[in-house]
Amino acid sequence: MPPPDIRSTHQEQLIESNRREYGRLYDLLPFATPERLVAANAERAELLQWLSQHAQFGYAATKIDCNNLSPGCRQCGDGSWSCLFINGHCNGRCFYCPTAQDDDGLPVTNGLAFSSPDDYAAYVAQLGFTGVSISGGEPLMTADLTLDYLKAVRARCGDQVHLWMYTNGTLLTSVLCRRLRDAGLNEIRFDIGAVRYNLKKLRLAVGCIPTVTVEIPAVPEDEGLLRQKMVEMAETGVNHLNLHQMRLTPYNFGPLTERGYTFIHGEKVTVLESELSALRSVRFGLEQGINLPVNYCSFPYKRRFQHAAARRRAALNVCNSDEQVTEPGYLRTLSESGVRYCDAALLQNPSYRHPFEKITLETGRALYLERRPLTPEIKLSQTERTALEAGQPPERLARFERIEVGLADYF
Repeated sequence: MPPPDIRSTHQEQLIESNRREYGRLYDLLPFATPERLVAANAERAELLQWLSQHAQFGYAATKIDCNNLSPGCRQCGDGSWSCLFINGHCNGRCFYCPTAQDDDGLPVTNGLAFSSPDDYAAYVAQLGFTGVSISGGEPLMTADLTLDYLKAVRARCGDQVHLWMYTNGTLLTSVLCRRLRDAGLNEIRFDIGAVRYNLKKLRLAVGCIPTVTVEIPAVPEDEGLLRQKMVEMAETGVNHLNLHQMRLTPYNFGPLTERGYTFIHGEKVTVLESELSALRSVRFGLEQGINLPVNYCSFPYKRRFQHAAARRRAALNVCNSDEQVTEPGYLRTLSESGVRYCDAALLQNPSYRHPFEKITLETGRALYLERRPLTPEIKLSQTERTALEAGQPPERLARFERIEVGLADYF
């Protein structure tokens, strides 16, 4: 890794992108100093060295520990997951929430709105998803709507689809928990950060919903409390703990900057202390032998694998016989003189700027697959062409051919 004061062209581009996103607010952000970066890199290297001997790294080393992932996490990692945002309102006031909770729109997934549970179920079946989650907002603020979509997917897809839901749990009752179970819910995920790590409502789900998961951001100042709660979660019967890296958005800018965090650049601005806290928590659980699998779901994992899954799903539906779909989900066309890349997107309305195909769900709902060129033809030397055909792409094509390995650089 280069010294922290020497940045690559790509890093400079990311910094400029961050600057554009935050405008004048950018100059108010306390980014890591060179000295802080050196110390953070050293701490992370030591943590990763220890974890490499005791934990399983997966998904290009962006997810740790993969020894016992929840069923939903496995569906996500395999790229066969659809997340439906059932509503855009929440009764929680989590300081780390990255989005506004004032959207009155229809249930939506990947930019596709679905007013009908049957249309969504048909979409899940036709696109071949084997995992579906219901998120928000807070799905239990519209409990009947959430149940309608769960029932529709279960009725259309049967047991081949794993269904889970995200909630802060505040509106959960024993009666509602049974209704969710009877609608086919396989897994429920609680953000206990919304209730100061109180497990009271979570206990209603243990023994009712097959898999109970806690999914929260790694809040640095709560690390000690989380360690106590990890023991309590294991004793309560929680099956999995997922920790996320906190990221900065224009929506949570105020609350995060007020807490004195150190920020680092990347494809988005993230909290340095959050990642280190997450890695320490994974190590703590393993060292103490706590019967609770802890998984650090890094921002690079989300950015690389979830985006690649969406691209790949669309690309596979428009791929011609002379094309290949690369690991990050791009369409590659190799000719005698060079190579070019496209990506594909599934849209509810075509842009008419690029070629598209119409697909019709069994309910009659139309969606559109659009093919978008990313590069002109890139000339290849014979050596480069041979390397590409052998699965060893030249460095200048790497971003189209391979998912980047490892956690994000600190800069």
